[in-house]
Amino acid sequence: MRILITGASGLLGGRLGPLLGQNHAITALVRERPAPEGVSRVRADLTDADAVGQVLDEVRPDAVIHCAALADAEVCEREPERARLDNEVASRNLAQACRRAGARLIAISTDLVLAGDRPFSAETTAAAPLMEYGRTKLRGEGAISEECPDAVILRVALVCGQGYGARLSGSEAIATRLRRGETVTLYEDEWRTPVDPESVSSAIDALLARPQVRGLFHLGGLTRLTRLELGQRVASALGLDAGLIRAAPQSSHRGAPRPRDVSLDITRARAELRWTPRSLDAALSEGRID
Repeated sequence: MRILITGASGLLGGRLGPLLGQNHAITALVRERPAPEGVSRVRADLTDADAVGQVLDEVRPDAVIHCAALADAEVCEREPERARLDNEVASRNLAQACRRAGARLIAISTDLVLAGDRPFSAETTAAAPLMEYGRTKLRGEGAISEECPDAVILRVALVCGQGYGARLSGSEAIATRLRRGETVTLYEDEWRTPVDPESVSSAIDALLARPQVRGLFHLGGLTRLTRLELGQRVASALGLDAGLIRAAPQSSHRGAPRPRDVSLDITRARAELRWTPRSLDAALSEGRID
């Protein structure tokens, strides 16, 4: 199958290229930064509708995996128009182009569209994002559903394990600082269900094998834990000094508002895709650490 991956120079998209490339012909779409080696690549700005259409005409993909986003919550808070363009307008442009080209669209969204006021949110839980990043991603979800009703939207939890590109995964960021002997302060009352790129890739492979499936899926890991507990698990998995980890309440956070509990209920993905994410410890033992 011919697959176009947007955001293929990013944390998740850059890993999905080689992983999905084991079974499919991959073309990486990037804007500025390099894509993984060994993957065909094209350059385009997704906020330019004409450019997006030209890329799909050129590549003629069977499916598009949309990973591109402005994912830095603090930048989104400071630059809401940039966030709107990269997370909402780009998604609408791509959805329109996929509909015209007859390409299946599988779009990556985020657990941060949720309010974080309950554990294990399902797809039926009303989204109520607290931060601009979440708001623009939610509007991007809406644009995709409106323009391309047969699309699949995957809300992905905090990514841990081995990432790609300039941005570190959640576990890589902790491990790198511990390896340097730096103190790491982590919230003791903020819960996530981390997931790794390999698990996301396996869910996408399952979707590609089921062309009739559409709609919203939550993709999280099997373990719900706090940021503090995640740091302790990283230290244990990699033999690093957990004594450098400090606990703090989320109320001490300064910056973009953060939801307290965006753990995901993955019942639909497990039932309809027969998907099971890898164990957290398997993911934490991997990653780029300087």
